[in-house]
Amino acid sequence: GKLYFYYGTMNSGKSMYLLAKSHNFNERGIFHLLMKPAIDTRDEGVIHSRSLPEKTCITIPQNVLPSKIIMPYLVQSNLRLDWILIDEAQFLTPKQVDELAMIVDLLGVSVLCYGLRTDFKTKMFPGSKRLFEIADTIEEVKSSCHCGNKTIVNARINDRGELVTEG
Repeated sequence: GKLYFYYGTMNSGKSMYLLAKSHNFNERGIFHLLMKPAIDTRDEGVIHSRSLPEKTCITIPQNVLPSKIIMPYLVQSNLRLDWILIDEAQFLTPKQVDELAMIVDLLGVSVLCYGLRTDFKTKMFPGSKRLFEIADTIEEVKSSCHCGNKTIVNARINDRGELVTEG
């Protein structure tokens, strides 16, 4: 297995790619788990994309290691778990990322993480930082700004259209 990190700015299509991958696995009869950190309460228990139907997922509480959630699926003899797809991976703790790497190395399950690299203050999320440090494959999900240039950071804009760097 491998630990993958696909990162991009907001609205770059990360969740869409994850949902498309899940759809592809379903078409081919490949058993996989969809997960995301519970701290992302915006769409609790679902992975949402503007362009594909949403899917329910397993949430990972911040104080729970992924193996606690994954183990019941690994011991079901009728299912072979080869893939775990994780949305909003920037909200994972470094400890959770380390454990995902162990799951990859010890159990041969591939883990695909999708998330943001930095917040709007350009500070790296701890989960993303750890993924950059240990992921086997790191790939940028590229997107374009309305001005035509490649997006590189998330910005927070106030109602007057001004850039906000605090808060």
